[in-house]
Amino acid sequence: MTRQVEAHHFCAHQNEEMRQCLIYDSPAADARLIGVEYLVSENLFMTLPDEEKPLWHSHEYEVKSGILFMPGIPGPIQRKDLEKVAKTYGKTYHFWQVDRGDALPLGLPQLMMSFTEDGQLHDHLAKDVQKRFGVNYEEEREKRAYMKGPDHGIHPKANGGGKGLKTVLRETDCGPAPGPHVHNTTVPRVFV
Repeated sequence: MTRQVEAHHFCAHQNEEMRQCLIYDSPAADARLIGVEYLVSENLFMTLPDEEKPLWHSHEYEVKSGILFMPGIPGPIQRKDLEKVAKTYGKTYHFWQVDRGDALPLGLPQLMMSFTEDGQLHDHLAKDVQKRFGVNYEEEREKRAYMKGPDHGIHPKANGGGKGLKTVLRETDCGPAPGPHVHNTTVPRVFV
């Protein structure tokens, strides 16, 4: 939560259980593509292996707090779709670390999480977004109070399991492919 970026999602529905989104750093024509997010239903999330679940974050707080919104879409129409989003989980990778000032997408993709409680969003960022887009988080919070998150509550392994997660690169040895006709005895080095 030490790094926060404005993220504009452009999403397509794969089906009722899954959406996929391209993430840009602004809605402008010259916006930079900075990442991707996959959104899945609670039912689909529950089928994931336990070691996968910490890589996914819940959307209930983002939706109900008002900080997730659809610019230019009338509130009642937004809320109809956001009722569904509040029940989903997302897995987000950012490839371009624009908050560091990188001119290109450098380094490893970073797993990003979402806000899960009050006090996490930097106040200056919240004020700036509300001013530029003419939204009021508190008014939206009141209008979304009726919304519900996942039917079974937020899974305890979601949201990093309550811990920060970091993408790392390590070098590893990869032996020759197994089989009776292996003649190559060199061991390639691979980064994973």
